[in-house]
Amino acid sequence: MSLLRKTRWGLPAVWVMGVGALLTLIVFVNSLFVVPQTQTAMVIALGKVVRENLEPGLHVKVPFYQNAQFFDKRILATYSDPEEVQSLDKKRLVVDSFTRWQISDVAQFYRSVRNINTAMARLNTIVNSNIRAVVASYTLLDLLDTDRQEAMHQILMASAKEAAPLGIKIIDVRIKRTDLPPENSEAIFRRMRAERQKEAREIRAEGEEMAQKIRAQGEASRTIILADAEKTSLELRGEGDAKAFSMTGRAYAQDPQFFRLMKGLETARAVVQASDTLLILDGKSPAVRVLVD
Repeated sequence: MSLLRKTRWGLPAVWVMGVGALLTLIVFVNSLFVVPQTQTAMVIALGKVVRENLEPGLHVKVPFYQNAQFFDKRILATYSDPEEVQSLDKKRLVVDSFTRWQISDVAQFYRSVRNINTAMARLNTIVNSNIRAVVASYTLLDLLDTDRQEAMHQILMASAKEAAPLGIKIIDVRIKRTDLPPENSEAIFRRMRAERQKEAREIRAEGEEMAQKIRAQGEASRTIILADAEKTSLELRGEGDAKAFSMTGRAYAQDPQFFRLMKGLETARAVVQASDTLLILDGKSPAVRVLVD
């Protein structure tokens, strides 16, 4: 029954014990905290860092005096708003970028920027400033073609150097998109179109010149081939005529009378077929004797 007796404040002892137990539980709960797997933590007392880089798991702090601050240890991404910059050849560009980064020093991060939102704002300022500086050292064509990777590397190195004192490690900086300002786009497109048309005309002219050379070479080859063929034909005809004359000579030598008879008949046939000419032949002609006999 001692629990029902009243204390000197007029309260039942059980109530006092219950309040004491509740206060003890509150103190106990506030002295423990859990760090998740994806985060790290530090313990702060009166604005000063007492412990830092706490690993995931259960930890203890002084209740109501010390406070636990949690920070994401994963790789984070920050996206910047479109920013207008100017290249070395005075061409204006609109670029927007994103930065992949990670908290490398929790205590330094807390002292410098306090929280993620402030860190993102600082990173945007740093990265955009370096983008303007690096783009200003390259021409537009170099940025769009050969030197793009080198420019991005310079932006990354310069930004990482500036972010290190903030307890931030910049892993990568990428330009998502590069556009021309609307007022410049049409003029640049017209100039590029004119340059491409000029290149096309030059290529067509070179092609036509090459085609003419090929046709001329083909015509020259054709003339040479025809001349060679005509020469060969004449040589063959000459050889044939020579053989024919040789054979005729041998035939004449073997039987001169028969040869004269055949030549006479051929001559008579040719004359008769050519016209209605009346032939008066000598009766002593061998051809007439053959016809009469």
